[in-house]
Amino acid sequence: MTDDEKARKLAIMDAARQRIEAARAAAKPYDDILSEFRTGFFSDRDVAWIETFQAMQREYRDDIDAWAQAFVDYHPMGHQRTVEAITAWADELPWPEDRDGNEQARMAVRMSIAMRMSYASEEQKTYSFLEFAKLLNVKEHAIWHIIDVGDIRPHSIIDGYREKRLPEVIDSLRFSASDVEIFQQEFRRRRHEDFKTEYADVYVPDEGPASRGLEFAPGWIDIVKGYCDQLRVFERDHFVVALRWAKEKFGALRLYTRGSRYTLTTLQAYWLARLDERARRQSLRTCQECGQPGRLRLGAHAATLCDRHKHLVGELRSEDGVILDPDHADADNPPKWTDAELGLDHGVTMDLARQMEVDFKPFLSPDLVLDGTDQELADLRKKLLAVDVAIGRYHEVKFQLRRRGYEIAIEHPRSHATIDEIKRDAIIAEIEMIMRGEQA
Repeated sequence: MTDDEKARKLAIMDAARQRIEAARAAAKPYDDILSEFRTGFFSDRDVAWIETFQAMQREYRDDIDAWAQAFVDYHPMGHQRTVEAITAWADELPWPEDRDGNEQARMAVRMSIAMRMSYASEEQKTYSFLEFAKLLNVKEHAIWHIIDVGDIRPHSIIDGYREKRLPEVIDSLRFSASDVEIFQQEFRRRRHEDFKTEYADVYVPDEGPASRGLEFAPGWIDIVKGYCDQLRVFERDHFVVALRWAKEKFGALRLYTRGSRYTLTTLQAYWLARLDERARRQSLRTCQECGQPGRLRLGAHAATLCDRHKHLVGELRSEDGVILDPDHADADNPPKWTDAELGLDHGVTMDLARQMEVDFKPFLSPDLVLDGTDQELADLRKKLLAVDVAIGRYHEVKFQLRRRGYEIAIEHPRSHATIDEIKRDAIIAEIEMIMRGEQA
């Protein structure tokens, strides 16, 4: 071989090597492939889609696995196993035209391919249930709950595990190295770490020896975010309240704020109680695991769950479906929620007069209907807030419509009031000045 031929062959080999390295650098790692099957994989799917998906996996597992193995055999090099290649391969699954569940079957193929790549890269290193709990430094029951929820699967688990004895299922569990990150991310989500960072201004954690935290499942986090968004709105009215801790009790969300509510004014206490009730009602309609629509389920314990997660309470009791609200448990007198009282039916689209009638209900006579221009209503709102500060938590007032604008009728002092008549008269005089616009 001449020097020129040798140099030409070396140049060809070098060019081929560069093309392979470029392809590998552009290829997406299997972590990207696995990402669509991680936490929240089922959260944006409806129940019918999920049930079909699970039926496909049970009934046609051999067909799906065979097609996934064929991909791995046909694409032996790592740089060939891109997300695009896997998707294209799954889309070519030879599925009879009269068979239902094409989309779900193709998704199952993609999952099967990704799992094969994951396991192969780890040289089949696996951990038992106890080893995995020790590795993650968490309690065994916390891991089991995540598995029982059903959104995340370990490396291997016995078929039909919900119908098997628990010791048999535990013995069948094996976790891979890739499961470590997946479960760590899930625990982080269940600890609401992102929420704690995003809402650090209105979430002030409980402290002390008996301190509590955010003790609820991830499906309710959007409800708590909405609650804290409203706490931020309160600050614009010089009303500072912070969430301290929260828990699930009897299937409903319970929220606890910092400080004593006896220090709040009449309106502040009313607004906060209304906000608490809104969150509680929303939680009783939202699956605490996934955030999809749900209802209170009564089994071994009470929990608000969707149809997909209702198995978490075990066998349902006879009163399941009868009691919809643990705070209104009379089966003969079920709760009649009137969301209009909380502004839930209109929300931000509610006109200003109607919103003020809701927000200032403690101050308005039952037959009073607010009207006027937006500027007039905004001015009245400002005055009502000033009145609330003036009276503190000592007196009740009711505003009535008179011939010229809105006037007030001072009612009796609250039973726990300790101020004397002189102080009361001073408060009345201050309210009248506020309403005449003589005092800010």
